[in-house]
Amino acid sequence: MDEIPWYAEASLRAPGRVFCAGSLAQCIRKWQRLPEIDQNSAYINLAKEFGGRMKLSRDDMAALAGHEDLRRI
Repeated sequence: MDEIPWYAEASLRAPGRVFCAGSLAQCIRKWQRLPEIDQNSAYINLAKEFGGRMKLSRDDMAALAGHEDLRRI
């Protein structure tokens, strides 16, 4: 996952809920603070395609949460 679009428009969602709407970085940070039960059902919708996808799963979010660049943004 090179050149991560941290400022891209995104929303952190679960069925029937919106936890966060803003940048990808904001959504990842919010996801990190969610209880595990909500983390498991949550996903991120992106306004523009990233890595061939517009929807990021729990595994994708976990990988992004561990990325060093997130701490600098």
